Amino acid sequence: IFAQENKKCYTTELINKELIDNKNYQNQINQVHKENKNWILENRNNKEVITIPIVVHVIYRQTHANIGIGTNIPNFQIEDQIRILNEDYSKTNSEFPNPPRNTFVNYAGNPNIKFCLATTDPNGNPTTGVTRTQSTKNSFNYNTESNDMKRDNTGGKDGWNPSEYLNIWVCDIASSGNTSVLGYAYLPGLQSWNAWK
Repeated sequence: IFAQENKKCYTTELINKELIDNKNYQNQINQVHKENKNWILENRNNKEVITIPIVVHVIYRQTHANIGIGTNIPNFQIEDQIRILNEDYSKTNSEFPNPPRNTFVNYAGNPNIKFCLATTDPNGNPTTGVTRTQSTKNSFNYNTESNDMKRDNTGGKDGWNPSEYLNIWVCDIASSGNTSVLGYAYLPGLQSWNAWK
């Protein structure tokens, strides 16, 4: 008999941990909300689409050097996920107005945000918006190595300036017991955001 595996997003746990460990985090959250409200008030009549450049950092094991094997996912898969992200943010996905979870159905809207792969890197050079880093690490433990994939010196790849790019890391996250973490995000104001060089 096999126990059912619990798959989840780890963002809530990260935020709760940060609220305990970092006494300034609640103030940082409040400041981000205040800045967002002010920006909305100042730009509420502006219907211009905001385009956010994405860089996807693919961290793969040495045994998965070929693109399309393991976490070394192919470009078409990345492009398809960005397409889905754009559909979700524009309320044009096939699930709306009946999403599988109705938690946010009353708040759904089109914020005039569009995501695209970055075409210029931080040095002004052309890029595909995808970096690929071969790592000796098989996986990253979300409890003890939650930022290791985001740093060159711990088997991952340094992020690009988060005020100019949306950084996404693709890697293998280690399971713990019967829990498998699908992913997680650091929100603006968290340590990973503020620690950018």
